Amino acid sequence: MIKQSEEMTSNQKSQKATFADSKETYQTSLMSLFSGKPEDTETDISKTFTPTATLRDEDTTLDFPGLIEHFAFLQKILSRVTLNVEQFICDGSQAANRHSPSTTMADGIVKKAETYMFVVLAEDGRIESVVETVRRLN
Repeated sequence: MIKQSEEMTSNQKSQKATFADSKETYQTSLMSLFSGKPEDTETDISKTFTPTATLRDEDTTLDFPGLIEHFAFLQKILSRVTLNVEQFICDGSQAANRHSPSTTMADGIVKKAETYMFVVLAEDGRIESVVETVRRLN
């Protein structure tokens, strides 16, 4: 898995990721993490995250392979995800946002939350690290 990510890194050196350039592109990028096929997760995640990226929340810290596993799992169990980025700011290599996701489970149960996300961007524009906290609303 990592070999493909390293190849993606060398291919992306010539073009900078621009998803953090605006609230709209950021929201689209976040939504894309949930909409792919589980077998394409590594390729999809490599477009947004560096191979050394980490994601830390209240309970866990995931490395790049953990991110792949996490999003592939979510793609399998969630039948629908929508989210709205309520607030977004990007200053150089740092970005922060508050977004409201709504997830529909395979059994039809809808779960809502509010997520606060703090991001460090790598030189190529992809995410190097995320620290987030999620407040469940139901």
